[in-house]
Amino acid sequence: MKELKKIILRIASIILITFLPCAGLLLVYFYTSPKIAEYYDVKEKRAVLDIFNIPYRVSEKNMVGITFKSYDKKDIKDVFGNNITVEEPSPISWEIQLAGTQTSKKKPISGKRIYKYVKDGKLQGLGFVESKMGYGYNKSSIMSLFICVEPDMETLKGIEVLDHSETPGLGGRITEEQFKRQFSGKKLRPKIFVVKGRKAEGDNEVDAITGATNTSRGIEAFINDAMKEFWAGQGDIPW
Repeated sequence: MKELKKIILRIASIILITFLPCAGLLLVYFYTSPKIAEYYDVKEKRAVLDIFNIPYRVSEKNMVGITFKSYDKKDIKDVFGNNITVEEPSPISWEIQLAGTQTSKKKPISGKRIYKYVKDGKLQGLGFVESKMGYGYNKSSIMSLFICVEPDMETLKGIEVLDHSETPGLGGRITEEQFKRQFSGKKLRPKIFVVKGRKAEGDNEVDAITGATNTSRGIEAFINDAMKEFWAGQGDIPW
């Protein structure tokens, strides 16, 4: 009987030891996941507004010579909702046609969520978020960009880096304005080129980041691949 009690106590102890950390992790997950989701949602909305130069409320505080910025999340959401049109991917619907000539009645734009900005009845540009793994220096991580194009869909309006795992001070410099602003107005056809060893001069060329060639090439391939997929999604599906 005593042996049975010992076994039961040991089992109960093991269950308790394993249960408490798991319960704690679950509580942390349920508490933080909505906040994390909101953070990325606001970050994405900010990226869209920044590309289109749409202002939103920002407050700055200076402490010990360092400037800290804080963003009004509600204002960002309101400004975004009042200015940006979001088009969700449409489901493919089919109609009966002659054999060998089937096409989709409505084609989703590359299966992506599209953000459009219309001002005074005129389209100012459109963009989409693309996330891919295997680009840049750290090929085992995901890189995420907001890519925005002019109404002609062949000229870059700009890019915003939403997520990356590149080396700080090297590849991590892809988030710097000096690097990102190079892409504004660049031609996407036939493709974007990152140049090294000379100054970018072509209308589809940008300068590589010094000391971060792999990351620069990764951005080049990322944008070219993303735009290839985007353009491929514009017409009907051939069968």
